[in-house]
Amino acid sequence: MSRIMIVKQKLHEDTRPTLYRGLKYWGKKPHNVWRRLIEDNTQPKDVVYDPFAGSALTFFESLKAGRVPVIADINPLTLFLVDVYSKSFDLQKIKVLADKITTKIRQTGFYKKNYTCECPHCHKLVEIYNYRWHNGTPDEFSYKCPHCQKTYTIRNTIPYTQSSDSKKWKPSFDLRELSIVTPALINKIGGSNITDLWTDRNLALLCAIFDHIRKIKDEEKDALMFGFMQILHLTTKMCALRGNGANRPLSTSWGRPAFLGLSSFMEQNPVIQFERAIYGNAGVIQCLESRYKYLPPYTYSTDIKDLHKVDGIVLLRDCKAIKTGFHANLVITDPPYGSIIQYGELSLVWNVWLNQYDPKYTMSLKQEIIVNRKKSHEQYVNDMVKVWNNCQNLLEQDANVIVTYNSNSKEDWQALQQILRRTDLYVKEQRIQKNKRSSEANVSCKKGIGITDYYFVLGTKNVDYKGF
Repeated sequence: MSRIMIVKQKLHEDTRPTLYRGLKYWGKKPHNVWRRLIEDNTQPKDVVYDPFAGSALTFFESLKAGRVPVIADINPLTLFLVDVYSKSFDLQKIKVLADKITTKIRQTGFYKKNYTCECPHCHKLVEIYNYRWHNGTPDEFSYKCPHCQKTYTIRNTIPYTQSSDSKKWKPSFDLRELSIVTPALINKIGGSNITDLWTDRNLALLCAIFDHIRKIKDEEKDALMFGFMQILHLTTKMCALRGNGANRPLSTSWGRPAFLGLSSFMEQNPVIQFERAIYGNAGVIQCLESRYKYLPPYTYSTDIKDLHKVDGIVLLRDCKAIKTGFHANLVITDPPYGSIIQYGELSLVWNVWLNQYDPKYTMSLKQEIIVNRKKSHEQYVNDMVKVWNNCQNLLEQDANVIVTYNSNSKEDWQALQQILRRTDLYVKEQRIQKNKRSSEANVSCKKGIGITDYYFVLGTKNVDYKGF
């Protein structure tokens, strides 16, 4: 039976469920648009394949639609998300365990010396929410006084204290191996180890939280690790200070898909951030409650041979090597757009910790399909041709491939044309889809492009095909 092609009517992005907001991932797609495409191009129980699964949107929306997802990604963040959301946790136990961790750390002399002070207004002891660095000096800090019921930013008089605890595990990775890291960045952050993305003070607290989580025997430790992953990027030196007009002295974000060396940045308190990651609006508790409400219970496997025994499959594998083993009724994916986002390298902020937490979460940057200083557009095209040929081999007859794409680079669009010319796929249909929010992938694009995605429906090429 011929499949229905992409929906004709204009689609509007719905408010994103909390379950999609817990773990940062660059360039998330509109969930309801994705599900509509899945529903309109497949039948219930059909197999939906995504070779670049990223934030696992295809997995979850396929389950929501009653389809069987098969997803692949070399980034272990994909597997970690599916793994965490597959479990049924005791939410009260998560709270108890998290409170034990934060209480223990708050009782240490190191924490009291570095992240508490006397409020000069009421002379009561308060917690410091963040330090504000300017040109290599933490010359201010901000806090919210529970006694005055006000937020203050004042001049810092607390000496910077480095941790003397060398017993706890610390991540290690030479940033000079990465294509997006320059000597100028190394100089600005003060070193070439990935640990230099954090201040010594923050790294000490992160290592302490991580150490406590790893020692927990209960299954809820995975939920706590989920919370810990949420704070790793928010406690780096890469979090810019917001302008005074924003009136948000207690919050910041890593908002650009790049490693940043900032002369002014916010050093956020990891303990307070961890509490927010458990109890906050997009914290672990609300994410899990959203997941239990939004999705049915599901089982999954990392072995394609179990396709008919479970609800979905997650392959922590290079999609260039996935040629056989199943048949798909739809391929839908958001592939890497040439050079825009260096997913693998940026994800090291989380993955150096995740791999230590559990060695099954591992990644090889060499397998990544991307354009950077080490990988040319020619190699990108060659790799993508392999992927699309594999997808065509896996497709049922008359089934479609739906691909999103966007770039302000002429070279990236030329690469897409070359890919299509070298495969048996052609553009059956295309459309522009506007999104509610600007994608992180398009922060450098001209006005209007940043909230736009191009959707292409690809079919099997006939002999008269002459390109698009």
